[in-house]
Amino acid sequence: MRSIAINVQVADSIGATTPQQVAGTIYLPERLESGRRPLIIFASPGGGYTQHYFNMSFPGHTGYSEAEFHTARGIVFVAMDHLGVGESSIDLIDSLTVEMIADANDAFVRAVTQRLREGSLTKDFAALSDPFVVGIGQSMGAGITTIMQGRRRTFDAIASLGVSAIHTVLPQPSPELFAVSRSIFMFSRQTPLHELSVNLTSKLVPDFVYPFHFEDEPADLIKADMDGGYPHRRTAPKFGSMTVPRCAVAMNSPGFFTPEVARIVVPVLIAGGERDVMPDIRREPTAFINSNDVSVFIVPKMAHMHNFANTRRLLWQRVADWSMMQAARDAA
Repeated sequence: MRSIAINVQVADSIGATTPQQVAGTIYLPERLESGRRPLIIFASPGGGYTQHYFNMSFPGHTGYSEAEFHTARGIVFVAMDHLGVGESSIDLIDSLTVEMIADANDAFVRAVTQRLREGSLTKDFAALSDPFVVGIGQSMGAGITTIMQGRRRTFDAIASLGVSAIHTVLPQPSPELFAVSRSIFMFSRQTPLHELSVNLTSKLVPDFVYPFHFEDEPADLIKADMDGGYPHRRTAPKFGSMTVPRCAVAMNSPGFFTPEVARIVVPVLIAGGERDVMPDIRREPTAFINSNDVSVFIVPKMAHMHNFANTRRLLWQRVADWSMMQAARDAA
């Protein structure tokens, strides 16, 4: 697997008067399968995480890179940092709206896709003729992906992983604590940004470890993720972000993504762990009222941070198989 770091200037897409860049990494397969339509997957991380969530590595452990998994199957895989996150511009973090983040991501996707189509990315990787472009996201990244699709029709298909189009709620170890978690995030798209605080709101959440990590995950990996604090991190691993845009606080509110979700017409894969933020994942397709192809996949022994789960390859395989099926069907 080869990787190429890339920065795309996106100020024009959000009407910014200062330079703004979205940072990402393009992971290239050693070869593309002949006779198959080229496939590009763009991946967006969750709140408190960076693009490197999709290419994790840990001492003494193997097989935690989703990027490696997909490129080994001849798929071009691109991970990105949202504005206000990781290696992307953070100077507007307190004034970023969810629409601005989505529009900046859309500009990044279109710029990278164009370079891959032209073959101008690197001299030893051929141009991709008529690629099928899939957007996937985890948690906040899934929510942003649905907004991108509803607003800009960015992708040919999307996979929404670990977010609810109805009401995102962090699971808790008891019904009483779940009721507390469900009641915290009662904001809307109209809530002024200055009223949203990642630090203050996160202090109301009873438990982050239980919703994020399944009990059979290696203890040192859970420690690597959570020891520096979450979501207000005192220190951050490479896959973690020290910053989270204010607008992310409101994303767990009822119906936050509903307007854009209702406008999506492309195929949709809804997937998550058996312990995740969709209180009833089987109801999720009812929000995608204009897509005629909506699938649901529940991964056993997986919590909200999917790529830490021992069953993570089940999810990766479903994303790859589903994406290749959609690309083949669209070509037909």
